[in-house]
Formats: sequence, structure tokens, C-alpha cells
Amino acid sequence: MGKWTDQILIHGQTKYPPSKGDCYGSSAGDVLAVHLDPIGVIHTCFKEKFGIPRQSNLVDKAPGMLEFFPEFARPDAVRGLEQFSHIWLVFVFHKAVKKDGTWPVMVRPPRLGGNKKVGVFASRSPFRPNPIGMSCVRLEHIEYMSKGPVLHLTGVDILDQTPVLDIKPYLPYSDRLDTARDGFAPAPDNQICQIRFSDTAAAQIREREKSIPNLRAIITQVLENDPRPAYSNAQFSSIKKDARTDGWDNERVYGIRLFDLDLKWQAAGNKIRVLCLDRL
Repeated sequence: MGKWTDQILIHGQTKYPPSKGDCYGSSAGDVLAVHLDPIGVIHTCFKEKFGIPRQSNLVDKAPGMLEFFPEFARPDAVRGLEQFSHIWLVFVFHKAVKKDGTWPVMVRPPRLGGNKKVGVFASRSPFRPNPIGMSCVRLEHIEYMSKGPVLHLTGVDILDQTPVLDIKPYLPYSDRLDTARDGFAPAPDNQICQIRFSDTAAAQIREREKSIPNLRAIITQVLENDPRPAYSNAQFSSIKKDARTDGWDNERVYGIRLFDLDLKWQAAGNKIRVLCLDRL
């Protein structure tokens, strides 16, 4: 594992100088520069953006493993963390960083069909002024190795090799807010896709589950949530209502890089057929 070599540098500047006697005590033109060094990197089964769940715990068996960089790989730093079932991961959308520093003011959230725009701060888009993400995941256990502690996780929705900035325990009494409004992103309506496996795929899964536990369940959950672009979902909404349709997206074959596999599948409305799992 190579160390994440790029420092994350965040610059913030007060746009509106506080008035005299402001209780915050800032002066006009104050500049805040923060250097953030990733504490480690997370290894996950998701090798590319396509196929990653849009939220954590939608694929509750999706595994992840967080390794600390040497200067942070101290057993005492995670002492007591094993008492919590879930943790928050604060990380960098490292594949969304633009070299010119630009960012979109408006974005198209998948939950709005990919056609309507909202402000970037009203979304969870990875393309942000500061490309920082956060996910709540299950902490399965902590493994203490010679190179330091390793966190074993499930329910991840993060790209493989993502740099992690911080870890915080999830606190149900304060982090769970039953009266919170969910805006344009209410809970899914359980209209999930129906998954079928070809004989070839089923046989390949049985063989690979000897080394990859829960592989069939992970594939099923990934595809049930329909990883196709949101505009495709809207395009196929009429197909889903037409029980006579048996076509498979004009025979289009999709691929998802999962673990060390190239998962091949086809779709027809809300039906998905897994064809095979080729080794990468």
C-alpha cells in the first residue's frame, strides 16, 4: 500500500468583513488555510464509480478495510472504538478533484431523474468546492497487526483506494433524527429490480464464494438498486409498466468492476439478468 502523497489544501476567506465589535472577533480579510493529511486509505470491492451504491448501507454486506498510514497507525488512537457498532468516515472524493479548481453551482441529483437541478449544497454530489464526503458504515471488528490497526467495515459506498481524513463514532441518540425532513430524497419506495442469474453466473458465484463471502448477496443488492443512470430509469419507466416487454435494452451488456471481477449483465425495465463474472 502506497501512502496517499497529495496534501489536501483548503483555503477559506471571509467575503463579508464583520462589523466593529463582532462577537466572533474576526478582522476584515482574515484568511484561513487548513492543511489536511489523510490518516489512511480504504480498500473496498468497488473498483470504479459505476455500480457504487448511492448511499451507505444500501448494500449492507459490501466490505471495506481501512488501513492507517504509518504516522496514524497507533493502537491507542482507536482504543474504545470497538464499543461502537457504526462509525462515520470523512473522506475525499479524490476522483472528483478538478485541477483548475472549478466546481458546479447547480447539479442534477439522481433522485430527481437526472433532469432537474438543485444547488450543490442541497445535494450529495462529489463535485463540490471542497470534495469531502461522509458515510456511516458498520464497524465489524478491529484487527491489530504489526503495521497497526485495521478497521473491517461493511455497508460501504466508497470507491476503492479512497483517502480517509477522519473517523468518528456514530451516536444514535444524537445522530438519528426521526423528525428530520428528507426534501426531494425520501426513502426508496421498495420498487427494486428483479435479479436473475444465468447458469454460468450462478456456477461462477458458487466457486468464487469460497474466497469472497456473500458474493451473490452483494451482487444482488448492487443490482437491485439499479446502478443505471437516472435518465435511463426515467426512460424505462413506461417499460416497467408494460408486462409484455421482454427486450433486454436492445441487447446492451453492462459491466461493473466488483472485487477482481467484471460483472456482466443486461436489463429490461426493472428486470436484470446476470450473464457472467469474468476475472479482471
